[in-house]
Amino acid sequence: MARIRTIKPEFFTSEDIVSLSPLARLLYIAIWCEADKEGRLVWKPVTFKLRYFPGDGCDIQAMCKEIVDAGLVVLYGEGLAVVPSFKAHQHINPRESDSNLPEPVAITTRKARVGTRQSRDSDAQGGREGKGKEGNGKERASNAARFPEFWAAWPKSERKQDRGVCEAKWADRKLDDIADLILADIATKKKTQKWQGGYIEAPEVYINRERWKDGVTPDEQGDNCALDPDSRPAIEAEGIAKGIGAWDGIEQFHLYKARVRGKPTPGLGIEALARMAASRQGALQ
Repeated sequence: MARIRTIKPEFFTSEDIVSLSPLARLLYIAIWCEADKEGRLVWKPVTFKLRYFPGDGCDIQAMCKEIVDAGLVVLYGEGLAVVPSFKAHQHINPRESDSNLPEPVAITTRKARVGTRQSRDSDAQGGREGKGKEGNGKERASNAARFPEFWAAWPKSERKQDRGVCEAKWADRKLDDIADLILADIATKKKTQKWQGGYIEAPEVYINRERWKDGVTPDEQGDNCALDPDSRPAIEAEGIAKGIGAWDGIEQFHLYKARVRGKPTPGLGIEALARMAASRQGALQ
């Protein structure tokens, strides 16, 4: 059951919040509405997607992982979660029902810092304290020395955003170790019809799903990629260029190839092939 919750102005400038992707920030707010008066809730990412992002093509699992990895939500028990500093930042209606979820064990609640100028640097509604961040920042920087190369190589598009989030994930996964592999994969994907046609996913999704492991399928190859001239995509491309069209899947492929290449199949002359093609066209009409 969703509940009414409050949001503070400091939320929007909290360091931990601005490090999240925009939709993950919105999901974090939605999670407060899911939580009971103790900050506990049933952790159902698919339900979150249907309830709060019904019209958005977003990766709800990746968004949930962002929030959990940031420590803003802690998972426990069997499919349960808690917002550690929930009670420090929410004014609960005294008439709200008590929590019927078990209490999490050994979860440290973050210290609230509100009501002072320091609150802008604190973890507004769940963000982390600044202690220890300097060391973590240096470690991340050392693990992301080659991230600028990745960012520069990524094509410009409306999905190229959240550089800070991408850099943090790059560092956490130690992708400097395979930077050459990733950069080579991007260079290859830039030549594909998919990318040249403008369908370029967000770099954050590319990292989350480790797309460099996917490679490039023949159906994605672009004009600048070398194809085996005897492969189906190459023969179909030749057939389209000659006005014959793509293979329809009904005609045996070796016969289609013979029509495209103008080479008669053993035992069949050109006239026989022409009659076969005409017959097939009639059957399709």
